[in-house]
Amino acid sequence: MLHHSATDYQSNKEDITGEIISRSICKNQSERWLKEYPNYKCDYHFIIGHTGEVFKAQPIEQPAWHCTNYQANLVSIGICFLGNFENIEMSTEQFNAGVELIKTLMKEYNIPLTNILRHRDVVSDISHTSNSTKCPGKNFPYIHLLDALRDGEPFFDIGEDYPYINEVKTLKQLGIIKGDGKEYLRPDDFITREEAMLIVYRIIKLLQN
Repeated sequence: MLHHSATDYQSNKEDITGEIISRSICKNQSERWLKEYPNYKCDYHFIIGHTGEVFKAQPIEQPAWHCTNYQANLVSIGICFLGNFENIEMSTEQFNAGVELIKTLMKEYNIPLTNILRHRDVVSDISHTSNSTKCPGKNFPYIHLLDALRDGEPFFDIGEDYPYINEVKTLKQLGIIKGDGKEYLRPDDFITREEAMLIVYRIIKLLQN
């Protein structure tokens, strides 16, 4: 689960890596949950600074209350990128550190690409809808991050566990299917008549060549 801190990425000019503001965030969050969870450390398992420094926070074996969905909190890893990405762009160093961390976690915990979500993608227990928050911000490079993590998977919303993954890879390679233009296949949507005719047209053109 991807978040932004919605704060400055450093507490002052001397806080080069963001370590001080990371500690401050964790301190505030641990104090908020002190009565219910005396050993609680942070709402995030990892915090990533704008220079690429990764700070460990809540132990990964323990849940962190990083989104307003109880079940999601129990089974997810919360990663917070320091900064307010409603207002700023992410640095290359921070982006690369995020990609490296997430790739490591995906491999270690067998997490499919389809499970890499933004906070805003989660259905809130309060509103019962997604998009109940702007987190991690309109400038968060989510699509670019998924692309960096994709590692051969043809679309963002399917992974190696998709039952027709090999067929989809072949069809995309041949140019017969191209997704929705944003690198999503949307396999649960009904195909439209226009889409079906376009696929038939591409197959005919391929056979003619």
